[in-house]
Amino acid sequence: SGRRKPFSDDEQAAAGDSVTQYTRFEYILNLNLKDSDVAKEFVELGYRGIGHAVSRKDFEERKRRAGIVLSTRREGPPPITSDSLTVIEPFAKALAFREEANRTTKLLTIIFIRDKNSVGREISAYIDFAHRLKLEDFTGFFTGDKKLVPLSSDLSYYNWDTHACTTNDTNNFSLLANAVSGIRFRCTHDRKVIFVDPESKQYGDGTTRT
Repeated sequence: SGRRKPFSDDEQAAAGDSVTQYTRFEYILNLNLKDSDVAKEFVELGYRGIGHAVSRKDFEERKRRAGIVLSTRREGPPPITSDSLTVIEPFAKALAFREEANRTTKLLTIIFIRDKNSVGREISAYIDFAHRLKLEDFTGFFTGDKKLVPLSSDLSYYNWDTHACTTNDTNNFSLLANAVSGIRFRCTHDRKVIFVDPESKQYGDGTTRT
């Protein structure tokens, strides 16, 4: 599985404050630059001379995510399923160890699984653990009563017998496919790329593999 930490706690707080304080993209541009249409255009196109690049799309996405974070904070910390369970199986223990960090997006984990489906066909998938945690009850997996299986709704799913393939973006990752470098994922929080090819010598900035 690949792991990366999108932002530190301080960076998350700063990012959230900067985008939630202002309701419109133009306010942030006016705050950071002189009131110049040319300067605004440079920043909107990705000019990095002042601070970091801010595009209208990035601003709206950051504000949306910050709203989710603030809403989550108001609702209190998410319940941690594995805390009340006895987890024995090594793979389940490894994910239980990462559960809280993934639920709070302090850490993001991409899981690779290759298995057989109910009719014996070999299937595999890259799974966004944080995304799956929001959609499924992991109690059975942590207790060993059920397996974590590849789904066609995962980041990338492949049936090795039928060659059927599906790809999906989540709130945390988008897929980057390249004929030469193969499958990679971009973290939507910090825009950094994760290399999942097992032959790759690099994993990506801020990413570890276990």
